[in-house]
Amino acid sequence: MNKWGLSMMMLAALSLAACGADDKKDEAKEPEKTEQTAEKETTTKTETEETTPAATEMTDDEIYAKLEEPTEDTRCEVCDMQVYVKDHEMGIFSAQSIKADGTNAFYDDIGCLLNAEIMNEEENHKFVRDFNTKEWVKVDDATIVKTDLKSPMNWGYVSFATSEDADKYIAEHEGAAVTPLADIQAEAKERYEKMKAKKDGEGHDMHGEEGHDHDMHSEEESHDNMEEDHSGHGH
Repeated sequence: MNKWGLSMMMLAALSLAACGADDKKDEAKEPEKTEQTAEKETTTKTETEETTPAATEMTDDEIYAKLEEPTEDTRCEVCDMQVYVKDHEMGIFSAQSIKADGTNAFYDDIGCLLNAEIMNEEENHKFVRDFNTKEWVKVDDATIVKTDLKSPMNWGYVSFATSEDADKYIAEHEGAAVTPLADIQAEAKERYEKMKAKKDGEGHDMHGEEGHDHDMHSEEESHDNMEEDHSGHGH
């Protein structure tokens, strides 16, 4: 073999060796890049989890542990009327919610309980009282019955922990009927929109404040009249 041929073979060998070294170098860098990417993804995931409200991760036991009882001074979050205590004859209509931040809010009637979510654009853990025991029960689990009873805001709904108890009540009270929660929510939305439209209209009227006061006095009278109508009548 002449010198020229030998030189070409050596040059080719050096080129192959160089390519092999570059490939190994790239392979060594790849795992490092993957580890950095994984670390970044883990950090991002952790940051996202930390921004999630703790209340959304509560178990049923934790939610029930947060339930409280209203006092004589408790006011409804929506209408600012009195929320009746458990032992009061009107206490069967009281309701409660646990908000996303873990705080409690009380309502004098199921209508206000549902309107709170509409007004505040929120989704809460909602509770009503069982008609028989007056213990708290999730509104989603309760069987709700429309009655002719006068509740604080004249909704007239009572709740039962079991469908059997609801059926028994209906059998003993003519005209009473089970009402799906979705129907009551639709009614709450309709009432809220009407109230809002009326309030917006009064805002353009120089006597708007008087109209608002009149509405509030009417609600107060509703509470007072209810106590008179229910006095002497057990449930």
